Amino acid sequence: MPNDPRIHARDLLLAFGMSLLGGCAALKPFENAPPSSVRPWKAPDLPAYSAALSETEHARKPGTVSIDPRKTYELSELIDLAQRTNPETRVAWERARQAAIAIGLAEGSYFPALAAAATGAVAHVPLPIPQTVTVVPGGVTSDAQFVIPALSLDWLLLDFGRRRALVDAARALTMEATAGFNAKHQQIVFGVTREFHALTAVRGKVAAARASLAAAHSLEDAATARKQNELATLPEVLQAQEETARTTYDLEDALAAEHDARMALLETIGIRPGTPIDIADISQEPLPPALEGSVDEAIDRALAQRPDLIARLASVRAKEAEVRKARADYWPRLVARSAVAGNIGRLKIDDGAYQSVHDLQYDAGFRFEWSLFEGFERRNKVHLAESMQHEAEDELEDAKDKAVREVWKAYDDTKVALAKHQAAAALLAASEKAWAATLESYQHGLATFPDVRESERNLTRARTLDQAARAEVLTRAAAFAFSTGDLARP
Repeated sequence: MPNDPRIHARDLLLAFGMSLLGGCAALKPFENAPPSSVRPWKAPDLPAYSAALSETEHARKPGTVSIDPRKTYELSELIDLAQRTNPETRVAWERARQAAIAIGLAEGSYFPALAAAATGAVAHVPLPIPQTVTVVPGGVTSDAQFVIPALSLDWLLLDFGRRRALVDAARALTMEATAGFNAKHQQIVFGVTREFHALTAVRGKVAAARASLAAAHSLEDAATARKQNELATLPEVLQAQEETARTTYDLEDALAAEHDARMALLETIGIRPGTPIDIADISQEPLPPALEGSVDEAIDRALAQRPDLIARLASVRAKEAEVRKARADYWPRLVARSAVAGNIGRLKIDDGAYQSVHDLQYDAGFRFEWSLFEGFERRNKVHLAESMQHEAEDELEDAKDKAVREVWKAYDDTKVALAKHQAAAALLAASEKAWAATLESYQHGLATFPDVRESERNLTRARTLDQAARAEVLTRAAAFAFSTGDLARP
């Protein structure tokens, strides 16, 4: 098909127009920014980004963890779900993998660098010659055509510890990232445990509210029976009905709180709120009687295994390696270099015949490099690296002190929570006996309505306090394990 000059002209005009559009955007960059600060702005690309978000959500692969709606999940199983589904663990995992890749990058500096290159050209060079030169008056013209493939090798042989320091720093940073990965798992385990016990506490409140509603119904029935026997007044019956309405509202409020606590737990696990899952109820299970071990043993465990302290120590090791690297920069470097190339081409002068070449060229040798003075740059780099090392050491000591305080506080909080639960359990037992006796006395006309109503309210408060104390014991125990680093140990 013959070429149409109009097509070439159209292509040129299109390219010229695109260049003009690019130039307009470069001259007026604020056209791509909101014109005013007083209201939102719909950017030209916003619909495309919104559509892309919608497409990625629809194309998102379902999780690899299947949830059986017929199964009742215990705390340990919920923790396992969170560790496998929570995206924060995958983020921390990728960061740990990136840090491990950095070790490979640092160790790669021990290997030689091999590079291939090729140069090809055609040259036409007129060379003027002064008139005083009578051999070739006026000048000459050379024409050359050549290709030069080359292979070069550089190998750092001696650097007085620079590479070793970089590898050590990379290994320390990998340990820091790994400790961060483990810390993220512990945070997720603690978060799931805390929300699980919060749900348990709310379920206990629901159970207490149901029991209080049943007690209110019993009180209402007793007041109604006494009224029918003309032993009670109408205000007593109405007050009993009011008590039933109040406990009904308390039950609905507790059920709403249970729904919120369930949503918070599912969010912490990392699954959608609408996921059907049956969560075990341990609100009536017995609690551990006391803490095992002393606080000194707990502190020793924390100082040896907490991932945040391990990360701080790894940071110190990395800074120490950076100091060694800065000091090694004072010393020279020895590099071995070699290259081999082929010279393939031809050359002619004026109207002469081409002269061809097809030969091999090579070179090999050593390069000695030693920077003698650079405006005190190396000295200042050493001071900077040493200061950063001291900073990391101080941060480690501060983190240790904080860890000791956290263990002490968590240990004391757990002991106090256990004591509070024992007191709450005793109060509940006494309140239940008082309520039973007062209700029976009221039914036989030996107690007044205010007495039995007060007894019923005291029983409700005792049940609420008992469930709150139970949940506090479980939460404090989990916080204590978290402070020592016992949660999700590798």
